[in-house]
Amino acid sequence: EPVDKPPLYPYALALAFLASGTTTGGLRAEAVARLPSLVASLAGIALTYNLGRSLYRDRWTGLLAAGLLALSPFDLLFASTAFTDPLLASLVLAALLATARGYLPVAGLLAGLSLATKQQALFFLPLIIAVGAVAPARPPRSQHQSRLVRVWHSGWPGFVLALAAVLAGVLWWDAARIQRPGFLEQSFISYGGLAPARLPSLARRAGEWLRLTGYFWASPWFNVLWAGATVTWLVGWARGWVPPWSRTDRLLAGFVLSFLAIHWLVGFQVWDRYLLGIVPLVAILAARAFVQLGRALPRRTWQRAYALVLPLALALVLATPVLAAAHSELPVAGDHGAYDGIERLAGYVRDQAPAGSTLYHHWLGYHYRFYLYGAPLRLHWYPDPADLVQDATVYRREPRFLAFPSFRDGGPARQALDTAGIALVPDYEARRRDGTVSFQLYHLEGP
Repeated sequence: EPVDKPPLYPYALALAFLASGTTTGGLRAEAVARLPSLVASLAGIALTYNLGRSLYRDRWTGLLAAGLLALSPFDLLFASTAFTDPLLASLVLAALLATARGYLPVAGLLAGLSLATKQQALFFLPLIIAVGAVAPARPPRSQHQSRLVRVWHSGWPGFVLALAAVLAGVLWWDAARIQRPGFLEQSFISYGGLAPARLPSLARRAGEWLRLTGYFWASPWFNVLWAGATVTWLVGWARGWVPPWSRTDRLLAGFVLSFLAIHWLVGFQVWDRYLLGIVPLVAILAARAFVQLGRALPRRTWQRAYALVLPLALALVLATPVLAAAHSELPVAGDHGAYDGIERLAGYVRDQAPAGSTLYHHWLGYHYRFYLYGAPLRLHWYPDPADLVQDATVYRREPRFLAFPSFRDGGPARQALDTAGIALVPDYEARRRDGTVSFQLYHLEGP
């Protein structure tokens, strides 16, 4: 297969399969494939707590940020996918935490691992470095520490060396692979290149990116509470009620806005997964606004009441979106039912199709190779109806099967087969969770 990503995630996925003893496709394989994302997502909640606490020397900011991330429908929906992005996001958070705590060689190692997961980690590298510059100063370290501890706490040279070591390993891996081109060149081929977004598309793109950010918590009431807390914090800052925005506040807010602006102005695809890495940062900023609002209250009694009411109010306004995400009712992350029944379709083919059967496909190649892994079948991808007809007649190998997904137009292929005198005889029908037909499997007869 053409490889357009760095190696860390595929090997993490392979390790999950090896550890579980799973070697064939199916529902168990689906669950194993989701494990790296699930573990990374859970780790991200703990990392967000520690990052918020470390950046601001404030346990409450960390707790609230972790709670907001745990209640984010956006983050929750990606936890059950096999995308690379949850692992990327957790490694970026770990690198930020190591930088904030002064462990720069460790931060360099983790930043390198994030780059070894997905190229998008390049966007976060400046933030990782900047956090090291603005993080609160650590207490001076004792001169009597061991050499290992001194290396652990060494400065930016250690960061650069650790980062370079990981990147060198990635480049060695890429050079050692037989298949060309390398993953970087292949990523540009797969993506179709990058260029500034066209001027007429900017308004549409802005609306699409903003729509996706609205699913971070998918609650207008939460957005109102957050906006109110932020405005009150700014007013309190102007009037001297609360301390002003710290350098860390400005850094995180500036990065989030810059991240969105770059994805808006450059012709990146408007894909929800690109935003997953900034959700923990937005959670920290939101938590900071809520905490600062509470500290602006003039009386201790009011502050205590606020500390009790705020978590209940947030849980109340976020309960509905979280339940909707748990039932896959928000258009974020997975396919949300488009491929329901694919595992049953593949199971039917595996059980009923004789060895050596031909299974034609145009849209379902990756799915068949997963669910039918190891099955003694001939998979033939047809680029167009003419190729399908030619293989079905000239290179004819019986029995021949073909499935159409309901969300794709199989009309041209049906018409070409009919013209060639080949009949489509229904064999099996898979349905979605709502009862609608998702896939129809046929075997070919004639001419």
